[in-house]
Amino acid sequence: MINIEEYIINFGLMTTIIYLAGLLYKQFLVDINERFKSIILVVIAIFTGWVSMYFGIHLSDSVIFDLRFVPVIIATLYSTRLRYILLVGLGIGLTRFTFGFSEAAVVGFINMFFLGLVGVFLSWILRKWTYMKKMWVVILTINLVNTIVISVVGVIPAKDILFRLMPIVFPTNILLSLLLVWIVKDLIEEYRYKIELLEKARKDPLTQLLNRRAFMNHYQKYITNNNEGYPLALAFIDIDYFKEVNDVHGHIVGDLVLQRVSKIVSDNLRSIDVVARYGGDELVVILPHCPKQDAIKVMERIRTLIEKELITQNDVTIPITLSIGIATSPDIEPKSLLSAADEALYVAKSKGRNRIEWVG
Repeated sequence: MINIEEYIINFGLMTTIIYLAGLLYKQFLVDINERFKSIILVVIAIFTGWVSMYFGIHLSDSVIFDLRFVPVIIATLYSTRLRYILLVGLGIGLTRFTFGFSEAAVVGFINMFFLGLVGVFLSWILRKWTYMKKMWVVILTINLVNTIVISVVGVIPAKDILFRLMPIVFPTNILLSLLLVWIVKDLIEEYRYKIELLEKARKDPLTQLLNRRAFMNHYQKYITNNNEGYPLALAFIDIDYFKEVNDVHGHIVGDLVLQRVSKIVSDNLRSIDVVARYGGDELVVILPHCPKQDAIKVMERIRTLIEKELITQNDVTIPITLSIGIATSPDIEPKSLLSAADEALYVAKSKGRNRIEWVG
């Protein structure tokens, strides 16, 4: 008989490692270098295979089976690079020698290396298939190849293959593979859903810029961590006579104008700059490591582009201009940049609009 307790222990340990890996990923690995992140996940996959071997399932007094091939299945389904699949198979195969060098260890290494190659082939050839089709083919193929290799090399006696491996172990392994893959899939979907919700909570739905709350979080970080005293610029951008656009042409046209202005502004900033919809027709921009003159040049370029941008709706051309207020450190304390830029914006509007004013 199959030792059910050992099966449960093996499955439980793999499930635990998967959940812990998910926790590690969410808490520590999200923002690190992609290559380093992938290497860590490969190491975790290899460790999972080693744990499965350490707590092997006894088919008899002399024959031990395990679920070491499952990490190869998971890598085949989710790895972003083919080489990582091969590394998982190779790594698990090499860890087999930690239990001693023997004929069974050599066979185990060859088997896992071959499964890695199979995984690479399946990942490449099934790359355009739907996930469900790919999942079934990968699970069935790798389980079948694993069983055939073990049978062909003769490590397991023919009697155990016929009466234990094929009728009991093979379908059980497929079932457990499906369950473990389902757990991984559920964790990934839950993570993606949470990220999507967080992104929606941080962004303005109309302009797709950051909203005011998200901007204030960035602003607080910059003014708190600006210990090195690098120049920091902040700009308030206001669409001139935006209320008249809404009143004359309607809110739908007003929304189009706001979206177009937002896109031009964001397209003409650096990746390190932070732009947000502060409220109504006001945008706000943080420009780190940007001295006053550079900030003025950037905002002047944006103001000029907007001035040249003519929005046509129902054969009516709508001219758009911007008033911009800029405040910069170190002349202005970082914590006062927001209010100072707002005051500069007020000055720009009071002097006739379509202009830039600055303090600092």
